[in-house]
Amino acid sequence: MLNAFHREFVLPADPATVWQRSIGSPEALSSWFPERIEGEFAVGGRFFLVWGDTRCEARLIESVPHASLAYQWHPGESCALDARPEEELTTVWFSLTPTADGRTTLRVVESGFDRIPDPQRAHAVAMNTSDDGWDGELSKLVHQWNL
Repeated sequence: MLNAFHREFVLPADPATVWQRSIGSPEALSSWFPERIEGEFAVGGRFFLVWGDTRCEARLIESVPHASLAYQWHPGESCALDARPEEELTTVWFSLTPTADGRTTLRVVESGFDRIPDPQRAHAVAMNTSDDGWDGELSKLVHQWNL
C-alpha cells in the first residue's frame, strides 16, 4: 500500500511568484486548496483547512519563503489533531526549486501513511489519491497556472 503521495509540476514563474500566488499564505494556498484557511498560519501554529462544512486541523511545521512549506495533519474523516495519536500524523510538504530557465519545479509530497493503522490507513490513502483528494485539488493548481 502507498506510503507517500508525490506529484511534481513545472510552473511558468520564478519561486517568489509561485510562493506569493499559490503557496506562501492562507490566501495563496486557498486560491486552489482548500476553500479557505482559518487560524494561526505560522510555524508551530494550528490552523484549519476548510471545505464547506469540513474543517481539518493542521499544524504548520515549516515555512521558508520562496522555498518550502510543510504541515502535519490526520488525513481522512477524523482530522482533528487530537483525533488520533500524534505519531499517526502525515506530513504534507511543498517545495519550490528554481529551474535554469526561470521557472519553478513544485513538488508536493504527503508522507507517513505507513504510520496510520488499518482500517484508517486504507481510507486515508483512498481519500488522498482520488479525484476527491490530491489529484482533484492539484487539478485546480494546474488550472490556476493554465498548464
